[in-house]
Amino acid sequence: MEEPLDDRQLVQKLLDKDEEAENHFFRTYREKLYKVCVYVLGYQDPDAEDITQEAFIVALRKLPEFEFRSSLYSWLYRICTFLCYERLEKRGKQVAYLQEELETLAGPGSIARQRREEEELEKNKMLELLETQKGLLGDACRGLMDLRDDQKKSYAQISEALKVPMGTVMSRLARCREVLKQLLLRAMGGSQKAGN
Repeated sequence: MEEPLDDRQLVQKLLDKDEEAENHFFRTYREKLYKVCVYVLGYQDPDAEDITQEAFIVALRKLPEFEFRSSLYSWLYRICTFLCYERLEKRGKQVAYLQEELETLAGPGSIARQRREEEELEKNKMLELLETQKGLLGDACRGLMDLRDDQKKSYAQISEALKVPMGTVMSRLARCREVLKQLLLRAMGGSQKAGN
């Protein structure tokens, strides 16, 4: 270009797809728009170059809508600034989302929930082990424990059902529970004696 073009001439040539006008457009405003990006996004932000290019793409696409209410540079400046803030908002949402995820994963509620799940798993393992060890008891012990623990019968009700004195029910039940306890300890690899 021999002489500088005013905004109206440049816009018209850009609309006419003049290649020389496009080169002039990029050379004239590229550095200015890059500085806007650096100012808004921060020094050495990796997105500054991309947003500068994006501002030109948006401007060329919207050029037929440009009404010359401001200078071409002011219009480009607004486009570029909008794109920068849009990028910052997107980053903010990503950071907020990641922070929310992190809080969910590492927050007190999550830790408590994880602890409850572990305790529930441990409880279920113990119940399975208990049932397995109960299976090793004789029929008499299993029947007695079933009446007391599963069916929730009182000593008096068990005594009446088995036709034995209540003291006998209590002592038999105590012996059966002691045998079961020893079986559980052995199964868990422990060698503790009752009362320790």
